[in-house]
Amino acid sequence: MQEQSLFQKIRGQSRALKILFQAIENEHIAQAYLFHGIEGVGKFTTALYFGMALNCLANKEFRPCGVCSSCHKFLNFEHPDLLYLFPTPNLQLTPEGEIKNDEYRKEYEGYIRNKIETPWEDYRFSSNIMIRKESISWLIKRLNISSYEAKYRICIIEDADLMNIETANAFLKTLEEPPESTVIILTTNNPSQLLPTIVSRCQPIHFQPVDPNVIAQILIDDFNTSPRTARIVSQIADGSVKYAIHLVQGESSKLRERAFEIMQMALEGNDLAYYRSLQANLQKYNAENLIEIIRYLCMFVGDLDLIESAEEQVVNIDKKDFLIEARAKIPIQNSAELTDKVLDFVLLMQDYIRKIRGNVNLQLIQQNLYFQLNNLFRP
Repeated sequence: MQEQSLFQKIRGQSRALKILFQAIENEHIAQAYLFHGIEGVGKFTTALYFGMALNCLANKEFRPCGVCSSCHKFLNFEHPDLLYLFPTPNLQLTPEGEIKNDEYRKEYEGYIRNKIETPWEDYRFSSNIMIRKESISWLIKRLNISSYEAKYRICIIEDADLMNIETANAFLKTLEEPPESTVIILTTNNPSQLLPTIVSRCQPIHFQPVDPNVIAQILIDDFNTSPRTARIVSQIADGSVKYAIHLVQGESSKLRERAFEIMQMALEGNDLAYYRSLQANLQKYNAENLIEIIRYLCMFVGDLDLIESAEEQVVNIDKKDFLIEARAKIPIQNSAELTDKVLDFVLLMQDYIRKIRGNVNLQLIQQNLYFQLNNLFRP
C-alpha cells in the first residue's frame, strides 16, 4: 500500500490544497467548485485527486492512495461515478452517451489516453472544439440516475469557458441544485469568459503560477533535467509546469526554426538579413507566436552555457555544431561570466514577454530582441 497521499505530487499549490484539505477534514464539501488559473499549474490533476480522495478506501491520512480499487478506476477514467466532459468536435452524441462519429470517437479515446499517460502533452483534435449542448444534456441525464458505488459522484468539466451561452444556460439549474452527494468541478484558464451566473454558483479556488524554484525541482526530480537547464527553463515558463516540460523536451516546430534563424543571423552579424526577414514576416507572427519564439531563443541561449561542460544535458543537441561555434564567439573570461550573461538575457526576455502581453508594438520588440542577441555575441 502506498505510504503517502497522491496530493504530495501536486507542488506549488499549497493554498488551493489547504482549502480542499479543510473541506475533506470538516466533511463540508461544496456542491460546485471553480478551479481557475493559468494553463499547466495542476487544476485538472487536483480536481481528479480531490474526487479520488472523497471516495478513497485507504486510511484518511493516505487519501487518495492511488492503489485501492476506487482510486485505480479514477486514474484509468473507468469509475462509473466519474463524469468527465471536455471540449470536443461534434461527436454526434446520442442522449445515451454513444458517440456516432467514428473518426471523432477515435480522437476522443486518444485524448483520454493522453490524459492518462502524458497529461503534460497537448492533444489536438482535427476540428474545432467546444463543450456542446448535447454533452451537457447527456450529463444532466446521467446525474438524474442514482450513483453506482461511490460515496460522492464526481463531475469534472474541463475548460468550462468553452461552453457557449446556450450550453451554459442549459447547465445552470443543475449547477445550482446538483443531486445529493454530487460534486461538480469546473476548470478554466479564462474565468472571465464564463457567464457570471456560472461563476456565482461555484466556490472559486485560484491556482497560482508555480514558483520557478518549484518548477526547477520538478524538472530535476521527474524529468531528469540538469540543474542549470532547469533553472533557465523555470525562469521562462511563466509559472506553468506544463510549458516548462514542453521546453525541456525540446519540441520541434516552425517557431523553433524561426528562433534558430534569428540566432544564426545574430551570430553572423547579418543585420540586413534580419531586418529584411522582419519586414517579410511582420504579418506572419502574432503575439503568442512571438512569445513562443522568444522562449525558444532562451533555450538556445541557455544551451550555450552547457555545450562545453555538460553536452549530455543540452536540450537542442541537434544544433550542436552551431552551439559550439556560437559559444566560442562569446567574449568572456570564464564560465561563471557566461552563466550570468545567460541569466541576464533570460530575465530581459521575460520582461519582453510581459510587454507583449501588454500590447507593446511587436515590431519594436523584435528589433530589440535581435539587438540583445547581438550584444551577447558582440558587447
